[in-house]
Amino acid sequence: MLWRCNWVKQRRKLINTLSFSSLHTHFSSKPNQISNLSRHRAAPNPPLNHDDVYSRLRESSPDLKTLTFFLSCAKQSNYFHDDRAFDHMVSVVERLTHRHKSINQVIEALILSGCVIKPRVLLLLLEIFWRGHVYDKAIEVYKGMSTFGYVPNTRAMNMMMDVLFKYNLVDRALEVFEGIRVRNFFSFDIALSHLCSRKDLDLVRVKMVLKMMIREGFYPNGERFGQVLGVFCRSGCVSEGFQVVGLMICCGVSVSVNVWSMLVNGFFRSGEPRKAVDLFNKMGCSPNLVTYTGLIKGFMDYGMVEEAFSVVSIMQSKGLAPDLVFVNVMIHTFTRLGRFEEARNLFLNSLKKGNLVADRYTFATMLSSLCVSRDFDLRITIGTETELDLVMGNSLMNYLCKVGNTLAALKVFRNMSNRDLALDCYTYTGFLTALCQGEAYGHALNMYDEIIKRKSIRIDAHFHTVMIDSLVELGEYGTAMRLFNRCVLEKRELDVVSYTVAIKGLVRGRRMEEACSLLEKMKDDGVMPNARTYRTVISGLCGEKDKDRLRKVLRECIEEGVELDPNTKFKVVSLLSRYTKRLF
Repeated sequence: MLWRCNWVKQRRKLINTLSFSSLHTHFSSKPNQISNLSRHRAAPNPPLNHDDVYSRLRESSPDLKTLTFFLSCAKQSNYFHDDRAFDHMVSVVERLTHRHKSINQVIEALILSGCVIKPRVLLLLLEIFWRGHVYDKAIEVYKGMSTFGYVPNTRAMNMMMDVLFKYNLVDRALEVFEGIRVRNFFSFDIALSHLCSRKDLDLVRVKMVLKMMIREGFYPNGERFGQVLGVFCRSGCVSEGFQVVGLMICCGVSVSVNVWSMLVNGFFRSGEPRKAVDLFNKMGCSPNLVTYTGLIKGFMDYGMVEEAFSVVSIMQSKGLAPDLVFVNVMIHTFTRLGRFEEARNLFLNSLKKGNLVADRYTFATMLSSLCVSRDFDLRITIGTETELDLVMGNSLMNYLCKVGNTLAALKVFRNMSNRDLALDCYTYTGFLTALCQGEAYGHALNMYDEIIKRKSIRIDAHFHTVMIDSLVELGEYGTAMRLFNRCVLEKRELDVVSYTVAIKGLVRGRRMEEACSLLEKMKDDGVMPNARTYRTVISGLCGEKDKDRLRKVLRECIEEGVELDPNTKFKVVSLLSRYTKRLF
């Protein structure tokens, strides 16, 4: 202990002597140099500027050097890279990854260049890939953190949760969410945003995240509150939606007219139109076009036609200019009411007056209206070959097949296939119809066999019915019946329309005995005939002048309460004039 103290004293004397002599020497010989040196050491580094950093990033030629400079800037205190720098680094890091084949090799290159790999480096790499939507590399960086012994922090886990949600890996994303030890506002905001925007609404998980968020002292912003309220209303839980509105008011978030509009629509969806009207009358603000449009659609869904058009009159009196959504709703409304001319005029005239551009939904709705009315107007199809989606393409193919433009329908199908759309049963139905109309029914049958073998496509009764009906219309009655019998043996999904189409093929093929047998069989199979089925059989029996079977079928119609159309009645009266009073 004494030795240590003596040694310390000697060391201090030596340091003081050297310091004094050195200082004396410099001061006596070069006073200007020592003063400049002191000022140089005392001067702090100039603060980094976003514009200077961005320009240097763009000027740096080797990608590895650019990344090293980017990481070194991030180490400076009180400096954070802006969006421009991150956007520029996306392409830089992508080139490095392509050159070095993997993230691990990029990190090894950074180590060789003298960069110390710390958690901050991996976090910045993760953020670069996350901002650049290069999600596979972001997952690779996130997994690599454990290799270096680093535990991801809240920001890293937030980004990884967002990536997993975007990959539709909801369960894994929620596992990351639940594993965050210290959640912040963005943890809850990311989870709520993705859960609320999913097509298959998961109300239980939305409630869970919202409760956890409030319990930990965070509250959604106005945008997220609107999404949560929309989920409750679309799910028919309007009473819980009111609780969300109460929470919004307590948090100081303004309740806009769009919030009231969602609640009104929610009551319609939950089957309570009276409550929707009461809420509309008690709104604390003036309704807008969205509110009125929701009211009209709700009234039409419940068959309240007069109420719907009274709302239209109120809109017109207030001078509200219709938007595209309102036009779409009205075209659909007129089509349901059978007012096809008004739907056509609305499409051709109102869109031009309002300077509105029809979207794909508008075209699909209008084409469906034309197909139902069978009053085809080729002016409607101008521009419909561009920007096809699934619904639009299916509607256009159906329309073109009914018009008889087979080549155009096949062109639409080819266009849809090239766009990598998830083609469904109705797409292939239109394709097979077009092939049959083009007298290529052999190729259509081969395609039919291929399609029913694909497990990825859900085949319904309409698919089989259209194929059978196309063969009947071509006069291939034997082929049509073989296909129908095959569907029965393979227990394919068939409905009353399928049986009616098969009966139509037998009637046209003058095989009335088989047609009557099939009428009995369909009842044995649990499929009840409708008016069209009886009309088809009765027309065939009238043509064959088979009075005995005709009387039997007519009695069945009376027992089932089936009302025959005037044309069918006329055929029956013409054949059985002596029995008119007794039968009718």
